[in-house]
Amino acid sequence: MGLTLERVVRLAELELRVLTADPSLDRPLRWVAVSEQSDPTPWIESGDLVLTTGMSLSALAEECEGYISRLVLAEAAGLGFGVGLHHSCVPAALIEAAERAGLPLIEVPEPVPFVAVSRAVSRLLAAEEYAESGASFDSQRRMIRAVLSEGGEGIDDASLPVVASRVLPVLARHVRGIALLLEPGGDVDFCVPASAAGRASEFTGEIDRLRPRGLLASASLSTVDEHIVIVPVGVRESVRGFLVLGSPGPLTSADQAVLNLAVSLLSWESTAMARAERDLDRWRSLLIDVARVEGLTVPRLTELGITGLDPARGVAVAVQARSGALLIIPSSPGTILCSDDQGGIIGLAGVDADGRSPSVLRLLAAREDVRSVGISEVLDLTRPADVRQALAQAQEAADAGVGWSPHGELRSRSVESLVEASTMQAWARAYLQPLLLTAEDAELRETLEAWLAHHGQVDATAQRLGIHRHTVRHRLRRIEGVLGASLEDPSVRADLWFALRAVLPSSSPLVRSEPADGDARE
Repeated sequence: MGLTLERVVRLAELELRVLTADPSLDRPLRWVAVSEQSDPTPWIESGDLVLTTGMSLSALAEECEGYISRLVLAEAAGLGFGVGLHHSCVPAALIEAAERAGLPLIEVPEPVPFVAVSRAVSRLLAAEEYAESGASFDSQRRMIRAVLSEGGEGIDDASLPVVASRVLPVLARHVRGIALLLEPGGDVDFCVPASAAGRASEFTGEIDRLRPRGLLASASLSTVDEHIVIVPVGVRESVRGFLVLGSPGPLTSADQAVLNLAVSLLSWESTAMARAERDLDRWRSLLIDVARVEGLTVPRLTELGITGLDPARGVAVAVQARSGALLIIPSSPGTILCSDDQGGIIGLAGVDADGRSPSVLRLLAAREDVRSVGISEVLDLTRPADVRQALAQAQEAADAGVGWSPHGELRSRSVESLVEASTMQAWARAYLQPLLLTAEDAELRETLEAWLAHHGQVDATAQRLGIHRHTVRHRLRRIEGVLGASLEDPSVRADLWFALRAVLPSSSPLVRSEPADGDARE
C-alpha cells in the first residue's frame, strides 16, 4: 500500500497537529528532510516531508507564499513546522498559504525533536517494506502451488489457458486489480475478473505496437486511477501472448517480483505449446508436400481430423510478414497452414458455396505485422497439378500485392496498385528531383506530361499546349539534360509516366481533354 503522511500524523507519541483545513494526508511519504533554507528544494525529492523551525522565515505573507509554492513545485508530501525555537507558533500567513496550495502543514510541538519524527518514519517504512516482501513471497508461493495443483499435475501437463487460470487470480489479488492474458492478436485467453474481458480492446493499439518488437518490448500506461503494465509472454523470440496487469498505482519492487514469476510460469508453459506447434507445423508441411504429388482426398482428410475443407473446391494461401515480424500460425477449421522458409505462411484452405475463403485469412490481412495475403483461384485440390498451380498463384499474388491480394484480381490491377502509395511517392520525388529543382519546373513538367500522353508525337504535343513544335523539342532536350537520361529509351518513358502520376495531385490528370480544332501557334 505504501506509507502515507496520515499514518505518521496518527502516531500518538509524536503529538503532531495538522493546522491546514481538510488536508490531503493520503499522499505517499518517501522520507523526512530537515532544512532551514529559504529554498530547500535543491535538497529534497518528491514525497519528502520537510521539517523546519522557520529560522529563515518571517511572518510576511509574500515570503510565506513563495516558500510554500516552492515546496509544492518540488512535490513535497507536507511541511512540518517545529515551534518554540524561532517561532512561538506557526505564522498565520504560512498556514493560509499552505491551505490555498493544498499542502498539509503540521505543527511539531517543542518537546518533540525532529530526529524522533525521522526515526518514526524510518520504522514505518521498514515495517511497510517487510509487509510488502512478505505479501510478495506469499503470492509467489501460492502461485507456484496453484500451478502444481490438480492432483500433482505438473506445468507440462496443462495448457496455457489452464496455467493462466491458476496464475492470474493470484496475481490480480496481489495488486488489487485486473489481469488479462491476451493472444498475440489481442483476443482474450483468460482474465480476472471476468468483466475485464470487455477491456481488451483498450490495449489493442499498444499490443499492435509491441508485437513486431518481440519479447524485449513492454509498455506502461498510467491514468489518475490506474496503472497498466503490458508484458509479452513467450520464449526464444516467439511471442505467445501478452499479459496485461492493472493496479491502483505503480508497481513496487515486490509487486514486480510477483509479476516476473507470473510471466516466467506462463512463458514456461508456452515452451511446451511451442514444441507441440512445431511438431504440428512439420506435419502440416509434410501434408502439403504430399498434396503436391498425390493431391488431397476426402478419406485422408477425414482420417487426419481435418474438417471444413472440400478438396474438390479449394484455394492456396501465401502470407508474407512485414520486415522483422514473427507470424503466429492461426488454427482454424478448413485450413492447412504451416510456416514457409522465409518467415511467412503457406497453406491450403476450403471455400464456401460462394467461393469465399475462411475469415481467419482475411483477419490475417488486417494485421499490422502482415504485408500481404495472396489467395489463389478456386481449383480442384484433388489433382496434384491444381495443387501446384494454386500454390504458385498464391505466391505470385502475395509477391505482387499488399494486404488482401486475390490472384484473380491481378490482371485488372495497374502496376501502380502493386506498390504502397508512400513508397511510390518517395521514389517518384527522388526520381524527378533534378527536374523539380529547375526554375522552369512547371513548363517542363507540363510539356513532358503532354508529350507522354500523346505517345511522343511532337506536333500533337505542340498543338495541345499551343506552342511551336521547336519549343517542344527544345524543352524535351532540356529535360534529357536535367535528368541525364534519353527519352528515346522506353523504360525511361515508362518510369517518367509513373513518377509524374505519383507526384501530381489527383485533380490534375495526365491525359487532358483535347482543345478545339485550330492551328498551332507558330
